[in-house]
Amino acid sequence: MADAGLMIGWDRVVPGKDEIAVELWGEMMTYLRSLHAGGQLSHFELVLLGAHGGKLNGLVLLRGNQELLDQVRNSDEFLKFNVRANKILEGFLVVRAHYGEEVAKIFRLYATT
Repeated sequence: MADAGLMIGWDRVVPGKDEIAVELWGEMMTYLRSLHAGGQLSHFELVLLGAHGGKLNGLVLLRGNQELLDQVRNSDEFLKFNVRANKILEGFLVVRAHYGEEVAKIFRLYATT
């Protein structure tokens, strides 16, 4: 069940790092497809945002089981990807995303505190 998610986001490529960023993008797509094929992700979606003056210009939403996403996020391969991305993407981030019943739970907690 896809009850949890991760958002991988970025602002823009560090000037002069375009070629490396394109390489990393291809590697990331291959990696995400392999995670999906292996059952660690139930779904992933790429999003590019239109011009808006903000600090988030693109993101990838990963969906899956929380335990499996935790394993992915804590894996050496994902950590290496994060280190490389931080070197070439301004505003790079990885954030836990909440879906479905988790959203309802958070709103219930918000309403009672």
